This record gives sequence, structure tokens and C-alpha cells, in this order.
Amino acid sequence: MIWQDFVLMIAGFVFAPSLVFSIVKKVHFPILTSLPTALALTAIVVCYITLGLYLAATSTGLTALCWYILVKNR
Repeated sequence: MIWQDFVLMIAGFVFAPSLVFSIVKKVHFPILTSLPTALALTAIVVCYITLGLYLAATSTGLTALCWYILVKNR
């Protein structure tokens, strides 16, 4: 396990919970903000997986999932 995986995982677990409040409060983000963010995060998850950064991929995947939920709640 490399230290970068832990750092990226911690950052991902900071971002995801901050979006949960927006999901619960039914905040509406513009589709031109939320969808590209979700898609970009999905691409980053794929990159992390190919680099073997599985913890970072998991936390970033959760953040992407939150953005997809915000797209759906729109």
C-alpha cells in the first residue's frame, strides 16, 4: 500500500459527506455543473483502479455517486 492511496482516500471521504448535506436538503445544482463533475470523477475512478489505488477509487466513487444523485434530484 502506498501513502498516496491513503491521502487521496482521505480527500475523497471529505468530499462525499459534504455532498450528502446537499442531497438531503434537495439542493439543485445546474446540470452543466453536476453531470460533468460526475463523469469526470468516474474517469478518475477508472484511472485510480488501473494504478492500483483501490482506497482512493472507493472514496472517489462515493463522491461520484453523490454527484449522480444530485443530477437525478434535479
